[in-house]
Amino acid sequence: MSNTSRQLTYLEKAHAHMVYLRVVFFKWLIVVLGTIITLLSIALPVAFIYDNIRAPLLLTGFLMLMNLVIMVLGVLFVAHGLGRAATLRSTTDKLHGRLIEKRNTGSSGNGGGRFTTYTYFIDKTQLYWPPGAESIYKPLVDQQITVTVAMIDIRNRAKLSSLLNIIGIDKLKEKPLGMGVVLEFRKVIDIHSVLEKYGRYYLLRYQLQWAAGFGFFSALAFFLLTHSATGDWMSQKSHFTQAMIIFGYIFGSILTAAFVANKYPAVRKLLNPEYDSTPHKERLKGN
Repeated sequence: MSNTSRQLTYLEKAHAHMVYLRVVFFKWLIVVLGTIITLLSIALPVAFIYDNIRAPLLLTGFLMLMNLVIMVLGVLFVAHGLGRAATLRSTTDKLHGRLIEKRNTGSSGNGGGRFTTYTYFIDKTQLYWPPGAESIYKPLVDQQITVTVAMIDIRNRAKLSSLLNIIGIDKLKEKPLGMGVVLEFRKVIDIHSVLEKYGRYYLLRYQLQWAAGFGFFSALAFFLLTHSATGDWMSQKSHFTQAMIIFGYIFGSILTAAFVANKYPAVRKLLNPEYDSTPHKERLKGN
């Protein structure tokens, strides 16, 4: 990390602060989830006693053991959330090193599909690239790069961190030492110029547009699948036909979303000749 730094501009600070708020939000989300789990684990034996529920000794012992496991899990969630604190620096930093891509594959459970998330690092600092910049940084994986970032330092509270280390939780997954919010990269990313030209909340609006599209198609699918007429109609079809209908809906939704995203600027330009149809990738340059 270079010592060359300057004060964040007010627009860079606004962008980095949005990322910082997400870090804080997920931290407290984990704490709240852990608290709920812990309270539920306490409520179970109280309910047994209050309702005078009688069960075989072996079953009671098994339920109490499972309840203890759930209670420990809740406490660990709370400790994990409270054990880490984040601070946004007021100055920029330069990171130089090999861009590393890490893949984490998970499952939605209950026979659901698998999904993969990608995170990017320079050494042990996780990078937060601006939304829509995938075509810029993905080809650079395993290459040496230099980026100007706003650093969000993540530190562990000593006592809680010691507790997690004793139990072995912190060793299960490597945690980043900090998060670098990318502000400038070569001549293809300039966050200050982007927000100065297109508005302070341009990048947030860009993300919300995609989220709104996903939410629309998800809500439409939920409505169709839960509608009684649709259920009756689907029940008359074979399992293969049902699977093909669902697959067709998903595939059609993706094609429709891609078509709308691709043609939307052209349609806006047709309706309003003064509309700025500059592609997002070009806008990231601040042009």
